[in-house]
Order: sequence, then structure tokens, then C-alpha cells
Amino acid sequence: MPRIMTIAREYGSGGRLIAQRVAEKLGLVYYDNEVIDIAARELGIDVDTIRKASEEKTSSFMYTMSSSAFTLPLNDQVFAMQSKIIRHLAKHDSCIIVNGCADYILEDYDDVFTIFIHAPLESRIRRVQEDYKEEQEDFKKYVMKKDKRRSNYYNYYTTKKWGQLKNFDLTINSDLGIEKVADIIVELFQQGDK
Repeated sequence: MPRIMTIAREYGSGGRLIAQRVAEKLGLVYYDNEVIDIAARELGIDVDTIRKASEEKTSSFMYTMSSSAFTLPLNDQVFAMQSKIIRHLAKHDSCIIVNGCADYILEDYDDVFTIFIHAPLESRIRRVQEDYKEEQEDFKKYVMKKDKRRSNYYNYYTTKKWGQLKNFDLTINSDLGIEKVADIIVELFQQGDK
């Protein structure tokens, strides 16, 4: 039976880096934007369009892009396709899935270890500037906007509230250090093997 780890994260918390380290240490397959890319190919839509749609809840604008009244808005099509792909991955192989809604999508599956990675705003702003090398006029506003998008998307497509502690098996502050957090996650995941 596959064992799955889902990782959701605040923007700039280093969640993707942590997931990559954990995947290396455990020898697990790691998926993040690949899930979005697979969904894009399945839908026959441009990857950049899908990435934008996957960060936003449905809006009336998306309805106007539909070819008929019976077509789901692009955002809903993307969410449905991502959900299908995530469920498929979870059924067939032990893996780590970095996706904001994966904990919800897989809530009925056995043996899923759900994690939420967070950090103080100042740390996340610094990481976005220094580690991610992003260029923005107002980093605080940018980071908060990215979190707001993630929150709105999660709250729209799930019956839960984004970032709420009770949604996850583990919530952890990445200010402990990327390697330290990865080691803690690895240890906890391995304890589930026993």
C-alpha cells in the first residue's frame, strides 16, 4: 500500500525545498508543478494559463472563456483534473505531493501524512528576496498576496480553512532550518513504517 506525504505551505516558507530534501532522504518521488503540467497536457491547454488558473478560485471571467453554458470554468476543470491526477499518483506509488489542496483531495485515503510549513512573515520575505531571487517593488505586499491567493483557492475548493492546524498531522516553522525540518519530517514519516 503506498504511503503518501502531502505538503502545503505559506509562500516563501521554503516548503518546496524541504519537500525536495525529504524526497531525497526517503528515496520518494516528489511532485509539485508537474501535477499542474500533467493537468495542462490532459486538458490541451497552455501550461502558463493553467498555472494562473490553478492559483485562483472561479470567477465570472472564467465563465466567459467557456465555449458553452455547460462547460465548467477553466479553474474548476483544472482543479478536477489535478484531483484526478493526485488520486492516481497516490494509488500507485509512495510519494510526496506539494499541492495546497492535496491534504483535502486525499483525506479519504489511508496512510497519508499531511504537513503544513509556515514561517514568520519577515523570514518569508527575506527568503523570497535572497533565496528565490524574485524582483518585486513591495515584497511584503507580494508575499501576502500570494498567501491570500492560496488561502482563497483552498477555502473555495475544500470544506476546510487554509492553514488551520487541525487539518494537518504536522505544522512546522521552517525557521528551525530547512535541513532540521526535513530531518524531523523524515523521522516522523519513518515512525509510521513501524
